[in-house]
Amino acid sequence: MTDRDLDGDGEANDQAEALAVLAAMFAGHGGTDLDQIAGPVLWPAVAAADAAQQWSELRDWVEALIRRFAHVDHHVIPLCWWRHNEHVEALLALRDHERMCYSDTSPPSAAVEWHRAFRDIEGRLREWTSALPCGSHHDPRPRPPRTVVEDEWAAFVAEDATVRAPSKGRRTEPNTEGPASDSDRQAVAAGKIR
Repeated sequence: MTDRDLDGDGEANDQAEALAVLAAMFAGHGGTDLDQIAGPVLWPAVAAADAAQQWSELRDWVEALIRRFAHVDHHVIPLCWWRHNEHVEALLALRDHERMCYSDTSPPSAAVEWHRAFRDIEGRLREWTSALPCGSHHDPRPRPPRTVVEDEWAAFVAEDATVRAPSKGRRTEPNTEGPASDSDRQAVAAGKIR
């Protein structure tokens, strides 16, 4: 019989000892405190006062990425990547993900997770870059304005409201197909058919 068997607080003592051992393990760890790891950067929210620093850090990281992975060439990241917001935001997300995956507090499997994210973002970058007219220099292409034709918008909203409105004897499930033709859409908008 041990002292613990005689002591009614044996379980509490075991828990206290286990906590003390864990505290000692983590005290000597020297790893990064989770509160000290910055979260991801939302590029549109970067303040003007912070932009130069953010640009510098991102440029350094992108240049290091290109050096580390020889297959990442101008077909993936164009020479003028910083002039293409979609590239900037994808690269920034990849950088932030790498920072979290390789922090002192990340599990060993996080490195593989970063490589999965890298594969996904690399494919996206390659696709976007292939659509750019840029080659050895930046070639800004004008974007056609994205305007909504107001009559089409109003007809669609009216059709959606009609489809959503419950009526007797009719199922109220949403119509995922919509009217089959433009003439059907116009008739729905005019209230001639449902």
